[in-house]
Amino acid sequence: MNSLAHQALPTCRLLKAEQDNTLTFEIQAPTETSWYLLSWHTPFDAWFSEFLTLTDLSNQQKLDYQGALAKRGEPLDDDYLLLPAGKSLTVSLALAQAFEIPPGRYRAALKPMRLYQDLSDKQLITTLECPALEVELP
Repeated sequence: MNSLAHQALPTCRLLKAEQDNTLTFEIQAPTETSWYLLSWHTPFDAWFSEFLTLTDLSNQQKLDYQGALAKRGEPLDDDYLLLPAGKSLTVSLALAQAFEIPPGRYRAALKPMRLYQDLSDKQLITTLECPALEVELP
């Protein structure tokens, strides 16, 4: 995979949402550059893939993913989200839709995401890793 190191990358983060056992994901493009994000295996995939790992911090055990797993071929242009320069995209994730969560403290970590500057050359992939979040879940 090639890296577009000369371009500013988007920033991303997970946040504890107001609702119980819900996380919010936010990704923001830099002010000077637009990006395309392959939505598969990201929070924008609506639990059709295992893009999030929840680890119980009391015993370091990963919770089993119980959501759907979509079978797919090659992505189409419609499978990419445009992240316009200076703008952000957010989505909230109800964790109970994909995990059985006993109360406790957890580390939530996302798989790296695939970014593109231009959909006409999908060989130039840049990966983005978001910081993990430690959160208390009821």
